[in-house]
Amino acid sequence: MIQTPGRSIVFCAIASGLEQEWSVSFRDNSPNLAIVYAFLRRPRGIIVVQQRVTPEELLRAHLKFRQKIMRDLNLQLLPDISMEAYFDKSQRIRTDQKKALWHKSIIIGLIEMWLFNFKSEAQKSQWLGSYAHLAARKG
Repeated sequence: MIQTPGRSIVFCAIASGLEQEWSVSFRDNSPNLAIVYAFLRRPRGIIVVQQRVTPEELLRAHLKFRQKIMRDLNLQLLPDISMEAYFDKSQRIRTDQKKALWHKSIIIGLIEMWLFNFKSEAQKSQWLGSYAHLAARKG
């Protein structure tokens, strides 16, 4: 939560873990999408940012989109939704991101961050990873 004089701003994120290392995350804000795009994106990690929505609207959009992905890719939700499983999966994702960062050229990443500025608002608000390509092939 961010406190400003006279009001509080709460950021909300809703995530689902799916089979085959897929994940879907809906957020109502992101501090710097260009950094996420250039350095932290994952082929099977879908991120959608919808600003100025209520948590209820964010949840509805997340559930609807998650159902579409599950149908399109023939995936199921992960059965274990315990805290331990969540932290284990989060740790694996961070470890994979760290490995990817070691192999990523800083120059390429900075160029990708600069090019991110030229994307449309719709392109900036979502990272579909490999899903867009796989769904297009299937459809």
